[in-house]
Amino acid sequence: MIPIFPDEVLHKNPQFQAVFQDLKTNKLNPDASSKLSNQSIKESQDVDKRLTVIREDLARTKIIRQRLIHTLNDLPADLREVIDLYLSSQNSGAVLRKDDEAFFLEGLPLICKSLNKILLEDATDLANMCTSDINPDPNPFTLPSTISARLDTLDLHRQSLHQIRCQSLQRSLQLAELNRNLISSTIKLVEQTKHGLTARAQKTQAKHLSLVSDSLDGKVKIMYFEALDRLYDQDTVNALAFYKEHLEDTKVRLKKQMRKAEGELEEYEGFGEGVKRDVVKYAQILEDIEQTKADIRRLGGDA
Repeated sequence: MIPIFPDEVLHKNPQFQAVFQDLKTNKLNPDASSKLSNQSIKESQDVDKRLTVIREDLARTKIIRQRLIHTLNDLPADLREVIDLYLSSQNSGAVLRKDDEAFFLEGLPLICKSLNKILLEDATDLANMCTSDINPDPNPFTLPSTISARLDTLDLHRQSLHQIRCQSLQRSLQLAELNRNLISSTIKLVEQTKHGLTARAQKTQAKHLSLVSDSLDGKVKIMYFEALDRLYDQDTVNALAFYKEHLEDTKVRLKKQMRKAEGELEEYEGFGEGVKRDVVKYAQILEDIEQTKADIRRLGGDA
């Protein structure tokens, strides 16, 4: 088939367009075969007919030779021998003897009968293979017309396939054009978004906002230091320093008292069990004294 080129390519290359149009119109058929004159067409048809006849004869001869081998089992032994000689002579180019040739000709009716049986079986098998809804009867005698009809249908399908391919190529070209436009639009959009005016404006605005943020941060720090300066004036600083000295003195005094208490505790712990017994006895004496005082007060009250 003739290839299809986009119209844009043809418009950009006018010389190629002229050559392509000449080929498409004057030189080639839609299936890319060459256009011929009437005389050339007639000669080509004659050659095709002769080739068809020769091919049919060769195919017929080949089929008969092949099927002759399958008929040997149904024939007499002497006739099988002559058939072998005949096939060998056909392959080697030798010539049969006259008596063998005469015997072969005498056995032709028997050979044809056996061969006809095998060929009829083959034709029946082919007819069975060619059965369809249109031709459900597997009749071997209608096989030529069936094959001819199928060949005509095949030609129609080929022509339809050619048209479908052309349409598919057209759709492919349209799809390629759409993809090209899509890619071009995408690139433009990316350029506008990343490097265009909008992107530069956004970057400038971001820088401006960053500078404003830094300015506000500096202003807040200044306000913080000003507040500290107002809060901690000279009098407040002096008072805090005096209070700090007082706290340090108190801390030193408390540390001294703690060390003194720890020393006394160590001295008490050094006396051991004797001190503990004296303490218990002293506590018992104090308890007895309190009990005696209570008894005296009770007795005095009774008097």
